[in-house]
Amino acid sequence: MKKIYLLFTLFSTVVVADAQVFWTEDFGTGCNQGQLASAYAGTNGAWTISSTGTNDATANTFYIGAQEAGNPVGACGTGCVGSVDATLHIGNVAITLLSIAADGGASYFSGVASACSLLGICATTNKRAESPIINCTGQSSISISFAYLENGATTLDDASLWYSADGGTTWSLLNNMAKTPLGACAPQGIWTAYSFSLPASANNNATVKIGFNWTNNDDGLGTDPSFAVDDISLSSPALGVAAETASSLEVFATGNIITIKSMDALKLQGVYDVLGRTISASLENNTINMEAQPSGIYFVRVEAKGQLYTKKVFIK
Repeated sequence: MKKIYLLFTLFSTVVVADAQVFWTEDFGTGCNQGQLASAYAGTNGAWTISSTGTNDATANTFYIGAQEAGNPVGACGTGCVGSVDATLHIGNVAITLLSIAADGGASYFSGVASACSLLGICATTNKRAESPIINCTGQSSISISFAYLENGATTLDDASLWYSADGGTTWSLLNNMAKTPLGACAPQGIWTAYSFSLPASANNNATVKIGFNWTNNDDGLGTDPSFAVDDISLSSPALGVAAETASSLEVFATGNIITIKSMDALKLQGVYDVLGRTISASLENNTINMEAQPSGIYFVRVEAKGQLYTKKVFIK
């Protein structure tokens, strides 16, 4: 997957002073229609699928393949046409009576009126795709980032991010990601960047796992795309960052406004997301308006008294 390596190169050259990526998952390449997530094993190890509640005979499930292609952030979702960048996504199983083939990308079966009671074709789903164990030894203040698509129907048909500190024995909800916009990309949706901080229990922990849960009922009211995720990375501040502190410099975020306070003259060198991409931003009256950007972790690079400082902020 060429694009992720390019982003990692940019990330390391722009914000290496403040963060380093130590774990990645790009789900490989290939259309691989119908390949269950539990049949995939990347360089990090095998992913698994667990039941987290009721699952009907024709419940949706997690696949890994480019039937939902891993397009760049801001691009429309597409199938495996001209792209072989695989993703983890939720899709329908094969339903012969309704002439539905398995795995149409991030497109799910939300039920059909009377199909459950009359034909036994029921859609209720509660499943979680779980990563292999992630060794976070020597890491702290860890952030997770990825690109994703999600729609569904409120919290009834919904994806969420989960976390385990003990190798998958117990799980806790980390965050319920927002639905991503459809815009002119309907019904496929727009690939959107996301980042979030892991709990302190992940620090120096050799048995971390992450998971993506999908739930839907059988009322037939859901809207595609279901859920797809790609280019997952875990990062932590690089060694020595704590010492890179100017007593006269303070950078913090309130909502979607970044404020920079300094007793010295300063110059904004750039604002970057967790994948190292430059964010269009300007400094006015010592503030940066980030309302056009999605919530998540960003890095602000400023120059003061001839020294460069990179500060991490979280935009809500």
